[in-house]
Amino acid sequence: MKFNELEKPWQEVFELGWQSFCEGNLPIGAIIVDDSGRILSAGRNHYIVSKNFPNFKVDHAETECIQQLDISKYPDLKNYTLYTSMEPCPMCIGTIIMSNLKRVRVAARDAWAGASDICIKNAYAQKKSVDVVFADDFLANMQIALQGCAELKNNGTESAVYKSFTSMYPLGASAAYRLWSEGIADKYVDDLIPFSEVFDRTAELF
Repeated sequence: MKFNELEKPWQEVFELGWQSFCEGNLPIGAIIVDDSGRILSAGRNHYIVSKNFPNFKVDHAETECIQQLDISKYPDLKNYTLYTSMEPCPMCIGTIIMSNLKRVRVAARDAWAGASDICIKNAYAQKKSVDVVFADDFLANMQIALQGCAELKNNGTESAVYKSFTSMYPLGASAAYRLWSEGIADKYVDDLIPFSEVFDRTAELF
């Protein structure tokens, strides 16, 4: 699949994630759309480098996206959908639940910190009826390729997070290793390659 064949929300989510990657953060993006597909809010990961908070470890894409939603203009949260490139962590899924959003679409499962099961295992969360749907393996492997590369870049081959990705998405993890070990991703960043091209070239790796 080519970048221009993706649904518009996924294009935006992955573009946001790439912006974060280029800044030295994890490539995770999130948006909220209404029923017509109009983007109401957007957020991206600032887990490593943040200008927003002194405690950058909690500066996550989904939480930022929800914080940025102007509910005075867009109060109908039960009819909006949040798209994110990576399964939300406990903090972010909690924010989603408490925000009253009902629909979540996720590109990849997170074997390390994913916490979407809270929606069905916690009694309070069950009452909120949040519908979490995961995308197909192609989008999942794309996210793991990009995020796995970031993990390798920051923590090397002993990264426990990267290792957790390998069992669930071996194709994406293998692509991540090539992007990192061969310096491919760094060259994309240095050469200011448009993300649509980065996406299409990465897809050729799995």
